[in-house]
Amino acid sequence: MATNVKYYCMAFLKDGTPSVRTFASTKSVENSDENYITDLKNKVMSMANNEEVSIVDIINSEEYNLYVNGDGTNTYIRDMETGTPKVYVPPEPTQQEKQITEINAISGSVELQAKELKDAMIIALLNNDIELQEELKQEYQELMSNTNNEMKEVVEK
Repeated sequence: MATNVKYYCMAFLKDGTPSVRTFASTKSVENSDENYITDLKNKVMSMANNEEVSIVDIINSEEYNLYVNGDGTNTYIRDMETGTPKVYVPPEPTQQEKQITEINAISGSVELQAKELKDAMIIALLNNDIELQEELKQEYQELMSNTNNEMKEVVEK
């Protein structure tokens, strides 16, 4: 993203995630105007609205673009040791997050199967097909029982 801004003042959370930011005066930054830089960092800190900001720093436009737009493939966070952008690697999901994903997948599948059974039941009712109604009731009960067992297995892992 092309811009005529050379410097930004950006806040970073303790995990390196970029937060609030604003433009920085090129002349003031390049002249190392300490009063301007301190005031600008304080302004950005006040913009953070209760976020747990770890650091506020002056960054160049190339770093800014990586933090805000990524490189087309990766997203970036601040390396809190070096102060430079690094590729964001999401943490491995927790056991609980994995279980939630599995349960949601089971629920989605069951929801679709239950809808199909419901639609078939409506047709069986309209046709007064008692035998088919009983078969569909049995299928529904088996579906719910199997689903319950699958979910218990996921939770017990």
